[in-house]
Amino acid sequence: VVWLKSLLLWSWLASFEPYSADSSTPLLALTSSAWSFKEMKLFRGLSAVLASLLLSAELATAAKYIIGQTPSSGAFIVEFDDDKKVLDLANDCHGEKACPPVVIMSGRQVGTIDVKNCQEGVLYTFINKGDLDAGVVLQHEGGLYGSTGIAQFGLGTCFCYLDQLLMCG
Repeated sequence: VVWLKSLLLWSWLASFEPYSADSSTPLLALTSSAWSFKEMKLFRGLSAVLASLLLSAELATAAKYIIGQTPSSGAFIVEFDDDKKVLDLANDCHGEKACPPVVIMSGRQVGTIDVKNCQEGVLYTFINKGDLDAGVVLQHEGGLYGSTGIAQFGLGTCFCYLDQLLMCG
């Protein structure tokens, strides 16, 4: 539908031809003009750019994820208890595949959480939807590559570099 609108708007704009600058007639008219081929080509090109800009607002949407604990979830909920201090991105989400780029930590997490087994090239977003009002600190196992603090109901990002090095901060 959007492409059809774009095509119709572009063809409509391309049908207009501007009159010469010294004429007293309107800038746009449906009849031919005294402009050169080069000027007409420029005008039609600018019309196409204008049509694209006007229609691009319909195409701009934010990323949207299925939230849950199924293999198709793009934002996976990981349950924490008082004893869980390690988040394994390869195994803690579900047995069929690794965790998606958005991980929602739910439960009673507190303190420092070591994260391991990330997928190279993935920018992870961690959301702290914990029951406790204390925040958490996320880091690669051992904290050698930085850490990020996440308040309750806050979020933090980490990037998984080569050799599964999770860089946070």
